[in-house]
Amino acid sequence: MKYLYSMHRSQPRRGRQGFTLVETVIAMGIITIMITAFLAAFGPAVQGIRKSMSAKEVKRLATTLEYELSVLRAGDEATDYATSFEKAYEWIKGSGGADKEDVILLYQYRGDPASVHEDGTLEPQTDRAKQIPGEDYVVQSVVRRWDDSKVEDELALGMVVGRVFYVRINQLIFNDDGELELTDQLGQIIDPTTDTVTSTDTDYLEAVLTFQAEFYVMKSSLYAAIENFSLTDDDGDGHPDAVGKPVFTRNMAIRR
Repeated sequence: MKYLYSMHRSQPRRGRQGFTLVETVIAMGIITIMITAFLAAFGPAVQGIRKSMSAKEVKRLATTLEYELSVLRAGDEATDYATSFEKAYEWIKGSGGADKEDVILLYQYRGDPASVHEDGTLEPQTDRAKQIPGEDYVVQSVVRRWDDSKVEDELALGMVVGRVFYVRINQLIFNDDGELELTDQLGQIIDPTTDTVTSTDTDYLEAVLTFQAEFYVMKSSLYAAIENFSLTDDDGDGHPDAVGKPVFTRNMAIRR
């Protein structure tokens, strides 16, 4: 019996498995403190980066639209309009109307650097085997009206890069207090000098046309889906039901 007892006493104790509840709570507390300290130190910097990226995207979209409204491209545009101001006038007036053909779209697509349209933009790169950026394809930013025949090819499957934006434009005029405000009716342009609704750009006597552009994100970037896009506003919130509210707005101006 003594021998058995001594054998039992000589067996080594097994190591403790896992952590106790107290140790786990302490470890979690330390981790929480470290995360809080990290967010306090680097959170504003990370948030600033996100804001700067967002601001960069907004600036790119606004600049693309502003540039398109200030140029008269070769081809159909040179035939349809006498000046770039006439083009801008008609696009601004039409974008707020009920005619889908006048809808303005802003998007990017994979362009073929070896093939150029008459208007100076790139033709879509349809060869799926060509995948090298800058060599096989270039990301082309464009602003098109829905009635442009090039839209269907550029919004084909695999061509679009990123999101497609619907842009609606409304004129801004100065009120009696000298502040800019939107006109009461979309699809109309008022001459501030005579305070009358104009029909053509020649009726607009001012040298500058000020407007607000609303940028909406289309729910789909494919032509087949956008083809069924409706401008109806059944809920009466002032925005097309198909796109909801704009993701951002930007005040701009064009000059003769």
